[in-house]
Amino acid sequence: MKTLKFALLCAIFSSLVSVASAQESKKENSATKPAPRDKNWEKRHEAFVGIAKRGNVDLLFLGDSITDAWGGEGHGMGGGHKIFTSKFVPMNAANFGIGGDRTQHVIWRLQNGELDGIKPKVVQLMIGTNNSNGSDNTAEEIADGVKGIIDEIKKKSPSTKVLLLAVFPRNTGKDDGAKKIQKDKIDKVNSIISKLDDGGKSVKFLDIGSKFKDASGALPKELMPDQLHLSEKGYEIWANAVEGVLTSMLKGDQTKAPEPTKTVKNVEPAKPTTGTPEPAKTVKKVEPASPTTPAKPATGTPEPTKTVKKVEPATPTTGTPEPAKTVKKVEPATPTTPAKPTTGTPEPAKTVKKVEPAPAPKTPEPVKETKKVEQAPVPKTPEPVKETKKVEPAPAPKTPEPVKETKKVEPAPAVKTPAKSSQTVINEEVVDVKKSPIRDFFKKLRNR
Repeated sequence: MKTLKFALLCAIFSSLVSVASAQESKKENSATKPAPRDKNWEKRHEAFVGIAKRGNVDLLFLGDSITDAWGGEGHGMGGGHKIFTSKFVPMNAANFGIGGDRTQHVIWRLQNGELDGIKPKVVQLMIGTNNSNGSDNTAEEIADGVKGIIDEIKKKSPSTKVLLLAVFPRNTGKDDGAKKIQKDKIDKVNSIISKLDDGGKSVKFLDIGSKFKDASGALPKELMPDQLHLSEKGYEIWANAVEGVLTSMLKGDQTKAPEPTKTVKNVEPAKPTTGTPEPAKTVKKVEPASPTTPAKPATGTPEPTKTVKKVEPATPTTGTPEPAKTVKKVEPATPTTPAKPTTGTPEPAKTVKKVEPAPAPKTPEPVKETKKVEQAPVPKTPEPVKETKKVEPAPAPKTPEPVKETKKVEPAPAVKTPAKSSQTVINEEVVDVKKSPIRDFFKKLRNR
């Protein structure tokens, strides 16, 4: 019987424990449940709603009594009111901090008009120290309350960025044990909410708590007289720690100046690279062009050949001396190659050598001038006249021997494949000129 009674008592006890734990698990987190406070608190809230309706707020301070002491419109002369007026009011700042607030109270205020009419560029948020008292909330619950405030800001003003400050250190416990428990809880809260930082896109986390401690880790009374709230010097430290960050966040923090400088550096060497190969190519083309002069006069040779055809009918009337004149006119076209020695072939070669090392884009200009100079001395050709004098005594009309030479010359013109060289064309036409008067002359002699 005793054993049965004991077993029943154990079963009843375990069931009661399970029920209690289930109720605790279903307990609502008070840090995330929006809640108002007393009537005096509501009056201050209504004053903030009036400020919001007027608009023109770019920077909003949001928090509890530590933020409340910054001062500004709707606040008393707290420890930071001088610094707030000189540094932050010019940034179109407003202060919506109320002493004694917890996370749930700030959520209620945001849901009831404090963001209606304004879309601040940046909100500086520092909240949660009042939730850490005793066993009111756990570190996880406080972190959820902070996240709830940020979510509410994003709902009301999606473009607003949040500078989330770590909960400041404090030392207000009844004894050392209570002080350590609260310190550990605040450290854990800061560790959790630091993960809300998304790289500054919408939330930037900043922990400046160490700036209020001395070398031993204690909180000097000159900065925190009551080990919780800041003195004027403490607010000065706070202002100096966040002023630059807030300024950059208000401007958008977009600086990408080094990229265009890199592109400019890449473009500058690209220009000489594109320009240098061109003069190099032109020099290469000019150098082979000078020895292969028959390729160029090939375009100009047909003109002197046409003049020879026109002179042919005039040759039989005057006899043999006239074809010699035609030879003089025709031969200068063929020795277009010696025309360059008249101008001095070594000189253009030197100019080409000078042009090769110089990659300057001005090299094509002297090339064009050489082309024009080559055409100019073509009609002068004093030297080929001496060659024609040597050719004139060869085709003497007195003997039939030159006729045999013409017969031997006749198969030579059959090689007409090198259309580019003008010498073969001239020989053919000269032979044709010789055929017509010489044969007629000897036929007449034979008939007699």
